[in-house]
Amino acid sequence: MSNYQINFNGLTIGAGTNYVIESIDGLGGTSPLRVQDDNRGYIDGSYSGRDFYDARTVTINMLVLGDGSHTAQYYYKQLQSAFAPQQLGYYKNPVLGTNPENYLQLFQYQLNADTGLKRMYGRSRGITTPINPEFTYGYILCSVDMYFPDPRYYDDAGTTATGSTVTVYNSGWAYSCPVITIASPSASGSITDGTTTMTFANVPTGSALTVDLLQRVIYTGVTPARNIMTSASNGWLAIPSYYSSGISWVSSVGSMSITYRNAYV
Repeated sequence: MSNYQINFNGLTIGAGTNYVIESIDGLGGTSPLRVQDDNRGYIDGSYSGRDFYDARTVTINMLVLGDGSHTAQYYYKQLQSAFAPQQLGYYKNPVLGTNPENYLQLFQYQLNADTGLKRMYGRSRGITTPINPEFTYGYILCSVDMYFPDPRYYDDAGTTATGSTVTVYNSGWAYSCPVITIASPSASGSITDGTTTMTFANVPTGSALTVDLLQRVIYTGVTPARNIMTSASNGWLAIPSYYSSGISWVSSVGSMSITYRNAYV
């Protein structure tokens, strides 16, 4: 992709296309916060509670133009098809090869050479288009509303690490939660970074073990099996922010395969 371009559902918009992006609201900066501040009793002010980032809502304002091959209305129809509203949007199931229509779709963008190609997963919630004389004569103003349940954005290129001991990296300023796949698991064991440990028991050895750290779901084969993580666990693994020097994950359950990306928010 070139600078100042977006790709979604196979359609590229932005620089060099018939879709001139005039502005994008919500893509830059952090997403809204959900705070857990608690009022103090008897004295002014409050206790500062934990902050959680809320979902990211993005509005893309653009001008659709025609060219020597097709009218602006033709290109507008392509936009309507690619950004058709999606009523439901679930994260892709990491153990199923199918991609049903209610999965969140890949959203890629590149602002400039410094930021590079990024990715998010989201869905369109609609297109707003004022009808005026310019619509008829080939200058179509419209806005696309996008919704991203995970407010983080990631480097598009991922790195895959394999082994019973792997070092994972994250140069971004948000924690990253990749998927761990163990093709031939042991009946029991743990995965740890030295501080957080996930312990497993009664693991079916005939199916791959998959741990989706973002959705906090565990599968054996294609069957959800979160109950195999025991009470000896003390949390869910994640790659902390600013770990450009790497952090070691050690598995006694079996050889891991992890594809990770730098994460930002």
